[in-house]
Amino acid sequence: MNRAILSLAVILLILPSCNKDEDVKSSTLKKLYEIYEGGEIDECLYNGEIVYFAGINAYDAASQVLDLEGNIMGNCNYAFGLVDEICNQLTECEVIYRGDNHISGEPPVDKYGLGK
Repeated sequence: MNRAILSLAVILLILPSCNKDEDVKSSTLKKLYEIYEGGEIDECLYNGEIVYFAGINAYDAASQVLDLEGNIMGNCNYAFGLVDEICNQLTECEVIYRGDNHISGEPPVDKYGLGK
């Protein structure tokens, strides 16, 4: 009986933090969409943590690596050779948003319904 109560207590302590992380993620994605609408946003891992790699829809524009709260961690301007080290350390990237008529010619993506 005590183990069941302890297990329930642990679950109740963990659940609110999961919801908080999802709220932060949702809020950040909304902010990023406002900035990069029409461009592309990728969700990646950096040292095991979720980060975003985002850029506007222009050939020579820099992209940024942003943390889960939307703070810029690095700039990746391949057109002018100004590439922070973090840009080459991202793994498991997945496009979560790409606008219509993107310069890449790739189809639009909106995994989380940001454009709705």
